[in-house]
Amino acid sequence: MTAKTAPAPKAAATPAEPTPCECSRYSVLSNVREAENGDLTWDQELTTGCTATTKRKFAPGHDAKLKSALIRWGAEGHEIRYDDGGMSTTADAATLAAKFPFGHMVAAGIKRAEDKAAAKAERDAARAARKAAPKKPKAVKAKVGRTVREGVVEGDEFVYADKDGSEKRTAKFELV
Repeated sequence: MTAKTAPAPKAAATPAEPTPCECSRYSVLSNVREAENGDLTWDQELTTGCTATTKRKFAPGHDAKLKSALIRWGAEGHEIRYDDGGMSTTADAATLAAKFPFGHMVAAGIKRAEDKAAAKAERDAARAARKAAPKKPKAVKAKVGRTVREGVVEGDEFVYADKDGSEKRTAKFELV
C-alpha cells in the first residue's frame, strides 16, 4: 500500500497594494497663459474627478471614464497632462490613449467630434450668408386704378410689369 500524501500547499499570492486608479493621473490645464511675472498660470484644471484606489490598473468602469474624457479633451484641442508619480508628461489625447486597448476608439472619437464641429460651423456660415443676402420681395396683388396687377411692394411704391412688359411704379395702390 502506498501512503497518501497531501498535496503541497500553493504559495499564497500576496495581494497587490491598492494604488490610485489610472484615470486619476490625467488632467488638462484650461486657458494656460503667461502671468505678469512670467510664470505660467491657468484658469482651471480639468480632471476625471477620480479618487478611487484599486489593486488593478483601473477601478471598475473607469477605463470608460478615461476614454470619454480623452475624447472630449482631444476634441477641444487641449494638451493632456499625465502624472506618473511626480513626473509629468504632456501630449495630445490620441498619443496618450495609444497605450490602451481603447486607443483607436479615442482617435476615432476625436475625429468624429472634429468633423461634427466643422459641419456645424459650415451650417452656421451658410445660415449667416442666407440672412445677410438681400431678400427677394414677395409677390403680391394690388389694385392700380381699376386693374388688379401682380408685383412687389418696395418701400411705399408698388412695382409691376405693364402689358408691354415695361416696369411701372406707383404710390397709388390698394393691396388685394
